[in-house]
Amino acid sequence: MSTWIYVFDEFKPVDIDASKLFELAEKDPLKLLEIIKEALVDYVKEIKDAKLYDIYFDPSRFELLIEYIVKCKLGEVSVKIIHSQNPAVTLQKYYEHERRLR
Repeated sequence: MSTWIYVFDEFKPVDIDASKLFELAEKDPLKLLEIIKEALVDYVKEIKDAKLYDIYFDPSRFELLIEYIVKCKLGEVSVKIIHSQNPAVTLQKYYEHERRLR
């Protein structure tokens, strides 16, 4: 499985240990955003503030998606970290999950 960031409708692979990813997702998701901050430089130059929006976990497929709302010069931007074999499918499942909750 691979880990990706998803910003502005683009997937970009990031190198993060899966065990560290899941540990921080459970204990301190905002610290996880700090770890992948360098991968965001092409999209978000300066993070002014960040908030955890939601976490989606599919235990049967061991897929994880964490969404943040990041404040930057552009305004508020959605940043997602996705751990999955197929991040596009996981993203679609996340959106379906979100529609059911709202």
